[in-house]
Amino acid sequence: MTTPEQRHSQQEQALERGEVYEDAEGRRTTDPGAGAAHADSEADRNAEHLQRGEVGPGVPEE
Repeated sequence: MTTPEQRHSQQEQALERGEVYEDAEGRRTTDPGAGAAHADSEADRNAEHLQRGEVGPGVPEE
């Protein structure tokens, strides 16, 4: 049986090896296509925020 610390370490190693994909929101997947889709949707959201003048997490530029 693995401990929570061992599981966390295994997950981090999988990220480093490229076996697991994680986006900025913390969504993880082993499917490269889903990882790319997450990245694309995040990029679209970021572009929308910039178009509205938001420079931080939901904070409009003054």
